[in-house]
Amino acid sequence: MNNTSLSRSVIWYSLGNIFIRSVSFFFLPLYSNLIRAADFGNYSLLMSVYAILLVVYQLGMFNAMNKFFIEESSAARRKLIFSSILNSILITGVFLTLLFSILSSRLSHIIFNKYDFSSLLTFVFISIFFETINAYILYLLKTMEMAKKAVSYTALGAILNLVLNIILVYYLRLSIAGIIYSQLISVFILCLILSYLIKDNYVFRIDKDILKVVIKFSIPILFASLFTAGSNVADRFILNIFAGREEVGLYSFAYRIAIVMNIFVASFYAAWNPHSLNLYYKKDYESSFGVTLNKLVASCCLILLTVSLLTRYLFDINIYGISLFNPGYKAGIIIIPIVMTGYIFNGISLFYTVYPTVANKTHHILLANLTAFALNIGLNFLLIPRFGMVGAAISTLTGFLFSSFYLFFVSRKAIIIEYQYRELIIIIITVVLFLIIGLSSKNIFIDLLLILLYLFTLQFFAKIRINQISAVTNIRDINSN
Repeated sequence: MNNTSLSRSVIWYSLGNIFIRSVSFFFLPLYSNLIRAADFGNYSLLMSVYAILLVVYQLGMFNAMNKFFIEESSAARRKLIFSSILNSILITGVFLTLLFSILSSRLSHIIFNKYDFSSLLTFVFISIFFETINAYILYLLKTMEMAKKAVSYTALGAILNLVLNIILVYYLRLSIAGIIYSQLISVFILCLILSYLIKDNYVFRIDKDILKVVIKFSIPILFASLFTAGSNVADRFILNIFAGREEVGLYSFAYRIAIVMNIFVASFYAAWNPHSLNLYYKKDYESSFGVTLNKLVASCCLILLTVSLLTRYLFDINIYGISLFNPGYKAGIIIIPIVMTGYIFNGISLFYTVYPTVANKTHHILLANLTAFALNIGLNFLLIPRFGMVGAAISTLTGFLFSSFYLFFVSRKAIIIEYQYRELIIIIITVVLFLIIGLSSKNIFIDLLLILLYLFTLQFFAKIRINQISAVTNIRDINSN
């Protein structure tokens, strides 16, 4: 992948994720006006289980496929690498789905203190199985630089999910059960569609030698991903213990808005992961890495400023007596800037995963995420009893901050980057200052002016043109720098 294709891929992934986020954004008015905060808290706990088990089903093997697939030049060996991993995931997924389904009643009682959610949990486990297969096939498309096709199929799944939500949640009023059914049906249909794409890259075989190498590489990634997922969702369970289901609902609703930052970071990483490896192996990366970091931070800060300042006005929009967002959920928006800042540091962590990947030292990713997880959990128990959802958000931010610092520290000598310190400092100081002013003013015209002034600052002082924000990296600007 050359630099031009990186820009094109990031644009496609960004457009795709913007579309998917727009679809997900449509769910928020739907959910807020039809589902009580306490019920939304129950849904959030279900989705927390979903997030953790999705990592278990993936076995940490996605990054392994990306690394070994790119390094291998033989088409036959590439097919064998892909098939060995997919077949391993399939077999393990069937076993896990059966196991968790048998344990669903007990898990329901542990999580919700009642057995009422055992059936929904079973549907969740089946959904995770199909989503894992879908994600792996889509990951193959991304590795093969087929960004447009990967985004198109992802968007198709999102549209299916939206249509089903409208039918099951809005018209049939099935509440959170309708959300789970929609997820299951949409991932199953998408799995049927995607299965036709792999016929030229699939054989029903598992190569033991390949699998040994993949497992050795993937085990640290698996546990690191588990700790990351735990950091993302553990606060819901702890918040439920100390503050109750309604507080979980308020926190989770606001968190779904803040998660737009993580969606952008995922778009960046989907293109950055293969691109950074290719650059590193060509020994031509020092300047472009530094430029990319600045553009990543600038883009994230624009999202932080825009969402943090403008979200509050969405609760004031009322159309024919129907609120866009139910004002009953507005109390949760206080956590949005904190959580989004945390995900900026998560993006920086992903930026610095190049060294552990190329050096086969994925234990560094594991150590970073393990320590961040432990820090997050400890702070949650310390801060939530005193500060409620704000304490949970601060814990998330602190964990991601540590993870990014750790990976920077272990990579600093092995990965030589030509940093643009002056521009980076300008970006950070500007967004912090404007965020403080905007949150204090509570005036939409001042907020819009601050966003425009931030874009002006990027253009004329940070050497980042506005048209580069969506692409994050651009070869012509890298070369010119």
